[in-house]
Amino acid sequence: MNTENERRRKPRIPIGWPAVLMTPQGPLRGVTEDISMDGILILLSETIETNDELEIVIRLDKDQEMQIAVKKIWSEKLLANDSIYYEIGFRFTKISPSAHKIIASKVSEYYPI
Repeated sequence: MNTENERRRKPRIPIGWPAVLMTPQGPLRGVTEDISMDGILILLSETIETNDELEIVIRLDKDQEMQIAVKKIWSEKLLANDSIYYEIGFRFTKISPSAHKIIASKVSEYYPI
């Protein structure tokens, strides 16, 4: 991580949760790469063109998921193993108290006070 160019205000943690981005064209399945109290980085097989508010459904385990409203901030096209992927960074726009608590717990496990 290049801290000189780092723009995040909150610490981020690496975490690989299955995620579904709900777009006007239909759901896109991906996986989270990292998360902070302000946003999330997701790896998808397709990009999105919209900057509208969208919803991400994150599967925490077989019985628990959280839904968070997000807005795309940036994206980058990647090539790996002859496949194209997209890293897309999202900022949270609406987050429930329970989702906020889950993320805060994971961040504090990674960065104990």
